[in-house]
Amino acid sequence: MLDLRNTLRRPVRMYPHAIATQCRDHEQTYSELHERVMRLANGLLSLGLQRGDRIAVLMLNCHRFLELYYAAMFAGLVIVPLNIRWGRQEFAFALSDCLPKIFALDQTIYEHFKAHFETLKMLGVQHILFADRDAPANTICYEKLLRDSSKQDPNIEVSENDLIGIFYTSGTTSHPKGVMLTHKNLMMNAYHAQLSFRFYRDNTYLHAAPMFHLADGAATFTVTWNGGTHIFVPRFEPDDVLRTIEEKRVNAVTLIPTMINWLINHPARSQYNTRSLDQILYGAAPMPPDRLKQAAEIFQCKFQQGYGMTEAAPLVTCLSAEDHERALHEGRNDLLISAGKPIIGVDVRVIHEDGRDVGVGEVGEILVRGPNIMKGYWNLPEETERALQNGWYHTKDMARVDEEGYHYVVDRKDDMIKTGGENVFSSEVESALYEHPAVLEAAIIGIPDAEWTQAIQAVVVRRGDVEITEAELIRFCKERLTHYKVPKHVVFLDELPKGGTGKILKNRLRETLIKSTQ
Repeated sequence: MLDLRNTLRRPVRMYPHAIATQCRDHEQTYSELHERVMRLANGLLSLGLQRGDRIAVLMLNCHRFLELYYAAMFAGLVIVPLNIRWGRQEFAFALSDCLPKIFALDQTIYEHFKAHFETLKMLGVQHILFADRDAPANTICYEKLLRDSSKQDPNIEVSENDLIGIFYTSGTTSHPKGVMLTHKNLMMNAYHAQLSFRFYRDNTYLHAAPMFHLADGAATFTVTWNGGTHIFVPRFEPDDVLRTIEEKRVNAVTLIPTMINWLINHPARSQYNTRSLDQILYGAAPMPPDRLKQAAEIFQCKFQQGYGMTEAAPLVTCLSAEDHERALHEGRNDLLISAGKPIIGVDVRVIHEDGRDVGVGEVGEILVRGPNIMKGYWNLPEETERALQNGWYHTKDMARVDEEGYHYVVDRKDDMIKTGGENVFSSEVESALYEHPAVLEAAIIGIPDAEWTQAIQAVVVRRGDVEITEAELIRFCKERLTHYKVPKHVVFLDELPKGGTGKILKNRLRETLIKSTQ
């Protein structure tokens, strides 16, 4: 049976005195982590929670977040990590959807959320768990709950198909959808991450990406399974990340391309020693080749890319360290923009709308099948039926496959631009824009147009105080792209809207720009 709890049991048995977590001034061994997890699991059960009850978590990165993940498993509960960057509507929907019995938060979140405690009670939340030290009135103190609870394993029976967590998608096109993941789903992802990224016993892994998101979760359980050390920064701040890498001698980290971009462009970067880094894992969005080459030159470590989605727990394909080395050595920019090849244990197809597999170089939708694929969407049977057909998950991601079997994700189905009878994939235009030295960030979207159906709109953030005009960028693109792929307009912004992982939210850009033209 696939039991995700075994990823903690193994290091406790084999490396009880190894350092499990380092978080601010708190450090603990695997033996100590296991005891705290058992106490927390028993403490949660003592509050009257029953098997399958939900515990919502709204916290910054911390060792207590890791403890909550495991305590929920050992108690037979369902964890619901919430996006700290959501607005009121997303929170209200998710909480009324999953109806948690416990709401866990930390000091930082408490200051922003305390005014809404009455609303939480109306939604059926029975207890507010204050996952910090001195708990305010009307909350349960996390540390006191541990002190007052048994350190014995509660010995809850589980099945590999039991639900472990509900992970809400970003909700950029509609309400967030709650992805249901089981012991089997997440345990298989831990296997996949181990096979693809080669974690090892001496890993010191930095949680720089938010722990509520499975971009970070792809490594979390595998690092634990190997007996590695978890290092935490509360949230991504370039100075804090660079300082922590130097001070804790971090050798592995997962970053979103936006985060890598911020690090390599940080004015104080050269002041920090990052030579301890052995591997940088990245994903969730394409990485422009020039930026990737710049990052490889700066950090002098292995780069590995994982492509996936929450519904796949999340890994689907991997562009390995060897692939990166080959691409950099041979000057293969085309390979650097690939998402790699399907990982062992996961089946991938790319199909036309009529269900036929695409030929080499043709674009179609990615379908995924494997033991990592979600159980379904919480409370959404019709959405589940549409997404899971004949054993395959329909991703809505568009891709092509080359003659070597490398997959190239070109766009979201909903983001593909139809202009003048031609299909334009935003990633290709964005890559051209990123070649210009004045462009720090870029996004391509389609805007309704009476003549062309959709007009290609570039949204750009300039690098520092560098001056660049709309006409200059359009001319720059004309030198690199087929005429119908060239942006008709360029808008300059101070920043682009981003989700909790730093991924650019194109739907919000579209809504804002369409409103501005009406």
